[in-house]
Amino acid sequence: MALITGQQISNFYKQFGDVEVAFNKEVIRATGLQTRNNLVKCKGAYWPCFVYSSSMKQAKIVASIKEDFHTKLQEANNLVSLQLTFAQLEKSNPIILHISAKLTGIAKYGEESSGLSLLTLTYTQRPSDDLIVTLGRLLESNLNSQKRKEERILINDQMLRKMGLKSKNIIVVIDNIPRKALLRDLSFSGAKLIIAGLAKFLVDKAIMIKLEVEETSEVFNLMGKVLRFEPIENRKDIASIAVLFDEKHVPIEYKLFFNDFLTRQKPPKEQ
Repeated sequence: MALITGQQISNFYKQFGDVEVAFNKEVIRATGLQTRNNLVKCKGAYWPCFVYSSSMKQAKIVASIKEDFHTKLQEANNLVSLQLTFAQLEKSNPIILHISAKLTGIAKYGEESSGLSLLTLTYTQRPSDDLIVTLGRLLESNLNSQKRKEERILINDQMLRKMGLKSKNIIVVIDNIPRKALLRDLSFSGAKLIIAGLAKFLVDKAIMIKLEVEETSEVFNLMGKVLRFEPIENRKDIASIAVLFDEKHVPIEYKLFFNDFLTRQKPPKEQ
């Protein structure tokens, strides 16, 4: 992950403070939220919960609450502490956040017999920078994947090292057949490759591009289709192909990775 400055954190909070992030399976995986280590605490007692959604100003959690919970809430004037736990990439110790909040809403969740409730917790102060960065990076990458989706990075040896990709020599899968290719450029929305063979027969075919990150050993499997091919002068054995990624299946992790690099190298013009 790129280094985040104090100014960037302030910008995240200002721009995305009220934006709610739903914690579906993909978001849980991308953020590293540990679903079994989240608690709502009140007056020395605690109850396990799972995160339904969160912004930088409030969270919605699901918990099984009974009479003892309501008693503690009354004693504490509805003030609670929310514990969120996030795994850290390449580190054994998780980040554990304790966020002061007030219960501002409660509703039944699911079937009556489940005993579960959806609780709205409004943070009583600005949360830790770790939460702001986690949500801010996610929201910024989603925003820029649309606003800056056509901005391309030419992949040469220097740029490859800066990005942290393992190699320009990659594996793609077309018609369920793995093939070697050379990565030429990359964007949120697609890539350009050099590939051996009669590339004109690949147009409109589905393709999967496999990219590997050097330091973390992360692998991005990017699904898409071949848009067009361009012959290479004096070379009949190879050609250049343009690939458009399937927007619905671009992993959040790739958006985060590419956005971190793009904003570091090429800030938006309005900034």
